[in-house]
Amino acid sequence: MIPSKIIGRPTGDNWVGLIDGFYSIVLTLLVIELPSVILETVNKIKHNANNVQILNIQTEMSTAFGVIIIGYFAIFTIVYDIWSCHKTLLIGAKRLRVFAITTSLILFVSSLVPPFYYLVNHFALEEVIREVGHHSALIVARIWVFGIITIIYLLLAALAKSEKRKLGQTPERREELVYIFESSSTKALITVIIAAIVLSPPTYLPPPFGITSIAVITYFPINFFFFKKNHRR
Repeated sequence: MIPSKIIGRPTGDNWVGLIDGFYSIVLTLLVIELPSVILETVNKIKHNANNVQILNIQTEMSTAFGVIIIGYFAIFTIVYDIWSCHKTLLIGAKRLRVFAITTSLILFVSSLVPPFYYLVNHFALEEVIREVGHHSALIVARIWVFGIITIIYLLLAALAKSEKRKLGQTPERREELVYIFESSSTKALITVIIAAIVLSPPTYLPPPFGITSIAVITYFPINFFFFKKNHRR
């Protein structure tokens, strides 16, 4: 809660700076991890190289760098999408107590993205360079990342639904809330479906297939579909 005695009557705008700064830190932490992951990968590839493998070092490095960069782009896109939905909800928010509680949960869960995604990168690169891997640890870390994304989208949908029930919403605001509720609910469902596909033994796909699929499907087709749908009403 934001203490009203300090800032006066609280509004959704009081959260703008906090949310902008928070998601900036999350994205910064993801970027900060990149050099250490890349250097760690380079050292492991060089350490494992022998006379037979030396010709394949560049190929292995290119593959590893591709996994890192594509995965980072995907998680960046997802965090950006979460930030844009969250900020849209807070501007003009009316149910401030519900908003404060739900926002606190969203921020806490979002703070778990960098450490768990770092673990996914770490264990995934062990498999890329054919080192003795920790496959079980990789699966657990991926489950956590998929679970975190699902929970955040569900919380955004719940917050939008709660705001929509509040009286006094303008038609434009109600349209925004319907859009965020429908799109966030669908994104949560798609995340669960993709996680089930890429983690199931018969259809297992290594990183960054799962997170990239979520980023591409949820950010582009889903956002575009629900935006057009709500603007036809």
